[in-house]
Amino acid sequence: MKFAEISYSPKKDDFGIKGIFLKLPNCLLHWYFMRFRPFYIQQTTLANAEGYIVKVYKPHENHQTEKQIQKLLLLLQKKETDVLLKHHSILLPHIIDIAYGDIINALFVLEASKKAIKRQSQTLQQSKFLIIDGENTITNMVLDILYPHINYLSIYTENPQNFLQKADEIYEEYGLRLEIFSDIKNKQFETFNIILNCSKNMYHYDYKIQKNAFFFDIIQNDKKMHCLMSRRSDLLLSNGLLLKLENKNYSSKQIEAILRITEHSFHDFLCYNKKQNLSEILQLLQHKNLTVTAFTCFEKRV
Repeated sequence: MKFAEISYSPKKDDFGIKGIFLKLPNCLLHWYFMRFRPFYIQQTTLANAEGYIVKVYKPHENHQTEKQIQKLLLLLQKKETDVLLKHHSILLPHIIDIAYGDIINALFVLEASKKAIKRQSQTLQQSKFLIIDGENTITNMVLDILYPHINYLSIYTENPQNFLQKADEIYEEYGLRLEIFSDIKNKQFETFNIILNCSKNMYHYDYKIQKNAFFFDIIQNDKKMHCLMSRRSDLLLSNGLLLKLENKNYSSKQIEAILRITEHSFHDFLCYNKKQNLSEILQLLQHKNLTVTAFTCFEKRV
């Protein structure tokens, strides 16, 4: 199993062409790249996972890359590539699985929140957590990871009935009352210093969020994040993490790819969504000594 990390590049010297050939007229070079060098593949490793760095030729923003991408994916399949890493601007058909990093974001939600709380000069015991329900496995994973460790936890959801049994179980086991609400106008929105987004919906709560709150877009709802970036400069916004493994920093999606390729239990966890394996996966991450070193937003450190 191998990975491929794909990005666009307009730089002609990224494609293995050097020296005097780069001095040819632009029109001739463009024809050559489109015909013979639409992408460039170089072997690499992430930790102990083998893979490729791939540059796709894109001379300008409006340049179409569909044919290049199709050819590239067929070639990567022949090279036994099982997982792709891509930049946010690249659209890929799901021929090969894509590591988005959202699973790693979810698995490290408690550690990330602790880091944000420290920035806020708050404590974990004082902090109020809100999960925005996406009606997906990410929501359930975040809930299961958080509730044994915190004192205040709420869920915003359009389907409160989905969490009633879980709320009873949490109260019986830990004495924690899980607050559930579905009204976007609920004033509780103004009380949370940690907001964990697991939804792809565009709910209208941008101006209801508490000042200086931490908004962690676990699911990577890019449209929502762009809205918040344009409207709320006071918030700590993140849709990814930098994590340290063996004294090197990797992004959420890189860690997701590394573990998928090198750890069978993690691969099975992703493929089969086995809830009973969550504690085993958390133990694996602890054994790997993975730690959160920083937040990222659209792949830039914040």
